[in-house]
Amino acid sequence: MISLLSATIFILSLNVITCLYAEWEEVKPYCGARPNPQCCVSRDDNCFMPYYDSRCYCDTFCFRGIDNHDCCPDHDAVCEGKKTTVPVTAPPKSCNCIDASTGREYSLGESFKRDCNLCRCITLGHQTTLSCEEDLCINNPDLISHINSQQPYIGWTATPYDKFNGVKVKDALKHYLGTIPDRSLRTMVDNAPHDTGDYYKMENVDSFDVRTHPPWSARIRGIRDQGKCGVSWALSTVDVAADRLSLVQNITIPKDPFSVQNILSCTDQDAKQGCEGGRIAYAWGFIKDRGVVTEDCYPYESGTTGNIDACKFHLSENELNMISQHRKLKSIKCPSNTNKGEHFNFGPAYRVRDEALSIKYEIHFRGPVQATMRVPPEFFLYKSGVFRCGGSSYQNQNPRYADLAAYHSVRLLGWGVSTDPSTKQPESYWIVANSWGTGWGENGYFHVRFGSCEIEETVIATYGKSTDVLKKKSRRQ
Repeated sequence: MISLLSATIFILSLNVITCLYAEWEEVKPYCGARPNPQCCVSRDDNCFMPYYDSRCYCDTFCFRGIDNHDCCPDHDAVCEGKKTTVPVTAPPKSCNCIDASTGREYSLGESFKRDCNLCRCITLGHQTTLSCEEDLCINNPDLISHINSQQPYIGWTATPYDKFNGVKVKDALKHYLGTIPDRSLRTMVDNAPHDTGDYYKMENVDSFDVRTHPPWSARIRGIRDQGKCGVSWALSTVDVAADRLSLVQNITIPKDPFSVQNILSCTDQDAKQGCEGGRIAYAWGFIKDRGVVTEDCYPYESGTTGNIDACKFHLSENELNMISQHRKLKSIKCPSNTNKGEHFNFGPAYRVRDEALSIKYEIHFRGPVQATMRVPPEFFLYKSGVFRCGGSSYQNQNPRYADLAAYHSVRLLGWGVSTDPSTKQPESYWIVANSWGTGWGENGYFHVRFGSCEIEETVIATYGKSTDVLKKKSRRQ
């Protein structure tokens, strides 16, 4: 049987017609174009020719029946010597497919998009079939309705976004997230609190937000849009580094953000899989060993182009030595040719213990941190409220989507407490900065429940030190 349907395709509508396969098949050689032997006298699965999206056969055991066939169109003439009269005209109108949802008619071979899925008018035997992919689309109306029908008990609301129109969840998991899980990060040395008394006091601090904390309120970076490229591993790294550096006294942080493209293009190939993600350990290692320039020096392009070009910013051996000695680079040559670009480097990153109290202490006394979370399909639709993984139960009702998830790196900026609408009990949540622009979620931010989506398992930070700070410290010593 000719296999025209992949595993992800199913028959949405079936139009039984009166015309037989041979009456409208396009006339061109199949068996007649095979190298000798053109026909095979026994059953031979290798005796085939390409046929549309599949293959047809020229062996004795190919089958032609009223409902189905897998013989090539010219099999009878070439292999059996039968006379055939096949017109070269297009199929009659009665052989077309009709989309039951719109009433529109499509000719054989014609295709169209239904949201994110491709539909095509194809044939099986003497029948025409409108076949469509059945991948889950982000803006799936059934998914949105399922989530919002559970209000207020689910705790968060969903909405479609124009940026995700026509996008499959499986593609978005590759191109809108971008963090490859790395369990080796859990072996990093964690950074203990300076004062154990302050550490335990965090148990009684119900809410905190670095954006409104008086000494820091004007120093925290806002929301960026990574576009259609999985770069959260690098973007969250440079933004946390910028936040931490901005909180150091006597440091003038540039208004321009740090360049994510600098990391994307100039890290080792082992660090990344193109626009399908990368490893945050490499990003932190990069800014420690090589530093990072500002955005105006090396502008971000991958979110628009969908790929990562070769590195355009190169450091000499002398410059690398200067970085290792915590000496500031002067007169850097920016890919953008600006003369305003600056270069910064940092101390090593460290892990924050994977429990809420340690993370609260770290944010409260040292600033924003980087966290990696597991993202299910519903997360793309988040509008407001406290998100939690698995809360909508959609995947339980649709097992085919149960394994649709990937990892994303974000910034934790604080925490708060609200009332769980299902239990009426207090529930704590993290305040998180995403990287999909200000048009998503709550102006680019979202809340996620403590302990949900693996949000606390991999939390990384760095000391807010720059070359300038280290130089001043050396002089004092």
